[in-house]
Amino acid sequence: MRTIRRDGWTAADYDSEQILNELGHRDAAARVNRARRRHPIRRAWRTLRTRLHRSVPETTPCIDWGAARAAADAVNRGDVDAADRIVQATADPRTTAFAAFRFIGVE
Repeated sequence: MRTIRRDGWTAADYDSEQILNELGHRDAAARVNRARRRHPIRRAWRTLRTRLHRSVPETTPCIDWGAARAAADAVNRGDVDAADRIVQATADPRTTAFAAFRFIGVE
């Protein structure tokens, strides 16, 4: 009779063996050992799949500080339409307009 090694088995492994024995499998311990073996191809495939499907964070465009200062100067002069035109001409109008708040009211 062949002896099956049970090194490092957990309680779940013993439970699996017991269930397989109750289901009538002759080689329950061998099946549990086979399931415990490493699966390098499966692991590599899983890693590749997660890397391929990982969403890439959107790059934030740099704030155009010159346009922000020019828009703030226009607001300080009272010319809001000019400030709006300056901000809308940038790559990211929202962040540029938010950056312009640093310069509003600054002499």
